[in-house]
Amino acid sequence: MQKDTVMNQTITGVVIGGGLQLDQPISLPDQTMVSVTVHPLPSTKSNAIAAWESVQARLAARPIHGGGERYSRDELHERR
Repeated sequence: MQKDTVMNQTITGVVIGGGLQLDQPISLPDQTMVSVTVHPLPSTKSNAIAAWESVQARLAARPIHGGGERYSRDELHERR
């Protein structure tokens, strides 16, 4: 009798049309029975949207004014 080797793997993927599209191939032979547990990952798109909204709120509360006096090159590099 051949002893089975346990090969647990954690692989990410995307749900497309009700099926799973994995990000990388699985190192198991064809026709291998597996148990699948699915845990949704936090959406990076919603994190990016939340970050942008945070930046916009910060700028609305404390705007950056870049329209001040402009100095010439000589004035910027004046040595005393």
